[in-house]
Amino acid sequence: MSRLSPMQDMDSSHALFRLINDSHSPIGDAFFGVVSGLGDGLVIALLASLLMLYRLRLGMVALSGYLLSGLIAQIFKRIFDMPRPPAVLENVHVLGSAFTSHSFPSGHATSDGVLVLVAFLLWSVKDWRSWALATLFLLAAVGRVYGGVHFPIDVVAGLGIGIITTWLLWRWSEKWPVNHWLKSDWSWKIPALIVAGEAAVLGLGYRMQPDTAQSLALVLPIASLIILMQVWKRRS
Repeated sequence: MSRLSPMQDMDSSHALFRLINDSHSPIGDAFFGVVSGLGDGLVIALLASLLMLYRLRLGMVALSGYLLSGLIAQIFKRIFDMPRPPAVLENVHVLGSAFTSHSFPSGHATSDGVLVLVAFLLWSVKDWRSWALATLFLLAAVGRVYGGVHFPIDVVAGLGIGIITTWLLWRWSEKWPVNHWLKSDWSWKIPALIVAGEAAVLGLGYRMQPDTAQSLALVLPIASLIILMQVWKRRS
């Protein structure tokens, strides 16, 4: 069986990129312009911290998975330093800023991968809610290709890093004394403080990436504060 050469692999990747990126439309721009922002680091950190208020172990795994997988992705970015689509292709449809370097792997897709796995750990493989949430973050990752800032291989690698890292942390977390921590009021007060801080940063001038998703910087802080008020009322 013949094997594709590196040049053929690159051509295939570019062809798939073109298939996704060239299919842009006003509706697609509006959808992916916002949804792809779900992979922004602060958004993922905020969602993970909110989860800690209800499922402490899983929330801690999600937050740790985001931080560790993000670190791994940034190391790979510096090692490979691959050019982004606008640097090597013409007529790329870009949502937001047109970056040119550190393409592999996608940091947003890495963060999205964390939430893809968390969706199935939160409910189950048989639960439609898991598939709906996982699909949302998979679309957010695809949005990085649609938005012209990553090749498909960048997104696939990022998703893999996020999923694998989080899975390993989930298995390790079985040894964490979570039941002991839950006996303390600080098991929810510390996450609440983290959520409040993240919501404040997000809502007070934080620039989303891509900037087409800036509406999330308004909606998510408000929603987070509403949740915090409900949790505080219930716990106090």
